[in-house]
Amino acid sequence: MIYAGRTIAIAALETFVHLAGVVPRDLVLVRLDLPDRHSSETVALEDLSAGWDAVPVASASVEYGTRWAREARSLVLYVPSALVREERNAVLNPKHPQFVGVDLAIERAFHYDQRMFVPRTGPRRA
Repeated sequence: MIYAGRTIAIAALETFVHLAGVVPRDLVLVRLDLPDRHSSETVALEDLSAGWDAVPVASASVEYGTRWAREARSLVLYVPSALVREERNAVLNPKHPQFVGVDLAIERAFHYDQRMFVPRTGPRRA
């Protein structure tokens, strides 16, 4: 499966969290262009099982995604981000028949602002 953010900002945040401070020097921003009239499903927060956002990942979330992929119900599954619930991530199923119409292209190199890695000292402002 391919995991992607619907926006550059959420993709950067999701990646940052999973990198745990170790950032590869060769990160790139990849654009996914989906075929016209592709199939998709959107999961609403209220439809998710309790613990869907657990760390480490709960079995209910894994089982839902695995079932979706095996059934090849749609090319894309839009799911809430555990980091920012109002944002959505896209999960693409490379085994879905419509995947042949997906175009992936490197847009540019991607670098995080170095301030994200510098501990702050001094008083905090409200």
